Amino acid sequence: MDQQISLLLAAASAASSAATDLIEAARDGSISAMGNAGSGETLLTLADAINLFLSAAPAETEEEVQLHGAISRFIEDQST
Repeated sequence: MDQQISLLLAAASAASSAATDLIEAARDGSISAMGNAGSGETLLTLADAINLFLSAAPAETEEEVQLHGAISRFIEDQST
C-alpha cells in the first residue's frame, strides 16, 4: 500500500476514535476524569491524527510547517 494512503488511513482512524470519545462524553453529559476525554487521551489521539495527516500531505505554508512541528513536539512530550 502506498505510504501516503497508509498515513491517511491511520489519520482517519485516529480522528474517528477521538470523535467516538467526544460523542460518548456528550452522551454522558459530562467529561469524566476517568474517561478518555477527561484524561487527555482524546486530545493526544486528535493530535496524532493531525500529525499523521500533516505527514501525508506536503506542507504548503510556513504555518503548516510550524503546526506540524508543534504537534510533533506535543506528542513527544506526552510520551516522556
